[in-house]
Amino acid sequence: MELRRSPIKLLRSESGSISLVVMSLFIVSLSSIFVVTDVAAVAIAKRSLTQASEAAAQRGVRNLDKTSYYRGEFDLTTQAQNLFGVGPLDPGVPIDCSKALGDAEGALADWSSGPNSLRRVEITNLKISRIECDGFGIQLVTQATAQLPLVLPFFNLDSVEISSKVSATNTRAKGFSPFGIRIF
Repeated sequence: MELRRSPIKLLRSESGSISLVVMSLFIVSLSSIFVVTDVAAVAIAKRSLTQASEAAAQRGVRNLDKTSYYRGEFDLTTQAQNLFGVGPLDPGVPIDCSKALGDAEGALADWSSGPNSLRRVEITNLKISRIECDGFGIQLVTQATAQLPLVLPFFNLDSVEISSKVSATNTRAKGFSPFGIRIF
């Protein structure tokens, strides 16, 4: 008898509509949880990659270029001019680029092959895509693959490529400090 009803009456019938709504909301909620979990995992992996890149850049800029640093550009006359505000601008602390690049690459290699407690296990294929040194600072661009914890079946996406760009420089402390003793 149910089959003989007119199509209009069949469309207006409310039998079974609650179960479809509940199933639809369940699927949407579950998909939303998957997406939010994956986005959070990628954000945490990106932050971890940025921190590792920052550590590598800091390790690189610690290499002082002694010949440039002790060349005599900032002698007593220059220090007196800077005291009165008429001296040249300080370009920064010069670094040895060859040692800096090697130290930065070594820091990232140590981090990627280190114990799991120091790095994110979902980050793989870490590599430096660009590294530059201008004599006073270092810039790193790193890339990695972040594995997603939950794979959505209809997207079939299990990993995401992430990248990070950091730079670091050394600066001298401002003020008057003859013989390494800060006066002001």
